[in-house]
Amino acid sequence: MPEILGWANLGTAAGVAAAVAGLTQILKRYIPKTDPKWIALGLAIVITILHQMVTGDYNWSSFVLSALNAVISAGTAVGLYEAGIKPVKEKMHNS
Repeated sequence: MPEILGWANLGTAAGVAAAVAGLTQILKRYIPKTDPKWIALGLAIVITILHQMVTGDYNWSSFVLSALNAVISAGTAVGLYEAGIKPVKEKMHNS
């Protein structure tokens, strides 16, 4: 069984988005006064920078692409929450 959160998968936008979505849901309980969208963006940036450091790719174009990947991944993670998780939570609370 392949590693879901291995470095190869975290190099993709989908891998970063999955990790960010999960970690944001955990961290927002410990940082309650911060908007989860900012937490997601911060996590995405940290994960993509760590990926660059682990793979040893230190040129400027890779860092620019990592920053773009972080923004896209954070937006995807926030969208996953808004479209998939939030409506289910609201239905559960209204029932």
